[in-house]
Amino acid sequence: MTRKEKSAYGLMKIRSMRLSMIIGYVVIIVSAIIGVTIFSVNTSEKVIQQKVSSMTSSLTAQLSVNLNSYLSRMENSATLAFSIDEAYTYDTAEKSVNEYEAINTEKVISDELKKICLMENFVDYGIVYRNGDTIGNISKGTKSLFGDEMFEDFEKMISRKRTLDGWHTGYQNDYERIYYVKRIHDNALLVISIYTSEISDVLENPESKNGMTIRLTDTNHIIMNSTEKDETGKILPTEISLQVTDKDSATILDDKYLITVSSCDVGWYIICSVPTDVIMKETNQMQIYIYAGAALAALLAVLVGVFFTSRLTDSARIVAANLKENSYDEEFSTISTKNAFMEKADNILSEQKGSYAMLLIDMDNYREMIYNFGRSYSEGNASRLVNEIQRLFPKAECVGRINTDLFAVLIAVNDKDKMITRKELSRKCADVCTAYRSAAQTERGNFPVTVSIGAAVFPESGTNADKIYECANIALFTAKKNGKDCFVIYD
Repeated sequence: MTRKEKSAYGLMKIRSMRLSMIIGYVVIIVSAIIGVTIFSVNTSEKVIQQKVSSMTSSLTAQLSVNLNSYLSRMENSATLAFSIDEAYTYDTAEKSVNEYEAINTEKVISDELKKICLMENFVDYGIVYRNGDTIGNISKGTKSLFGDEMFEDFEKMISRKRTLDGWHTGYQNDYERIYYVKRIHDNALLVISIYTSEISDVLENPESKNGMTIRLTDTNHIIMNSTEKDETGKILPTEISLQVTDKDSATILDDKYLITVSSCDVGWYIICSVPTDVIMKETNQMQIYIYAGAALAALLAVLVGVFFTSRLTDSARIVAANLKENSYDEEFSTISTKNAFMEKADNILSEQKGSYAMLLIDMDNYREMIYNFGRSYSEGNASRLVNEIQRLFPKAECVGRINTDLFAVLIAVNDKDKMITRKELSRKCADVCTAYRSAAQTERGNFPVTVSIGAAVFPESGTNADKIYECANIALFTAKKNGKDCFVIYD
């Protein structure tokens, strides 16, 4: 392969490297961005779910506190009835009370109960006796609903044995009212009732307008109040009921709902539910921004990467393409660089017309020369060597500077007689050594200024420039080993 072919092959490799770098960069950047995007999307889903879960759980707990406070206020209103001495002790079934005293006592109790009743929006606020009598505000609707078993049925609503009271709803499937019953004595019960719709204010929350449903249920998960219309008295939806069964306080997230449940002091439950797709709506909006940002980042990264990769490989391509143009040494305008010398030698030897010799001429002890006399002196000696080479080889095919202290010369030699060729070559090498040889004075004595030469002949030593150069370099190494200031021709 000629040096031109190698140069073309090198340019092709640079182009291939450029394409590989661009593709590799794009793959790495896009893969990294995809990974970051997937991580961001998954993280955003978890963050939003946790955020909504925390918010909903806090809301449910707060609603439970509000409801407990509301019910406690109702109970406190009920205890005011015990401030009426007659209410606490009077029994309509007591036969020892004459009719006149009974009428006066009942009037006093009734007036006081009505005053208390005005404090809250009660449906019922009165006393029910075992014999069926009532004092205070016991509505006709309540009397009609309970009938003759009113006392017994109210008595069954006392669920807390320690305080002798209790809350109840759903009597005969009527969930429009909530009852509070407290025992006054064995034959008298204080009865308070309110409409379940009154609790709507307690459960009202702005989040119910954002897809959240807030429900109050009894212990059997029958809906007493709901932010949804027409749900009072209905059973809690199965997909929600199954999740909250046997749970007093919990947060549950499944494919359909985010559900939080919190129990009240009286055993009822506040249950908040948000459809999962409502939660994911916000996540989807965020993901759109994440995907858009990732796509833009990937595009910008690819464009920047392609630009800088192109600049990087273009520089190498330009250097390789312009090697021929930059074919002369910076110090000596008539001396070729190593690449230019080898290319010229390749072109000449590839034609295989006659014999040629390649000489590698090395300045001995160049580093010591710089150390003792400085770079300017050393370059002056290099210039003197170049002048001697040009004088002794005026018809040289090409001359090149391989590195700072090494020069190469390609000359045509006699191709008819090998003995004459080697004799002629030896004379020329000796002339170079003699012409350059000198000495410089240092504090330690004379410093020898000499050259060592290695030579090889084409086609005897090789069939191309690289092989001839290799053989000449071996000969040069031998000359150096032999003590310098001499030459060796490769056999």
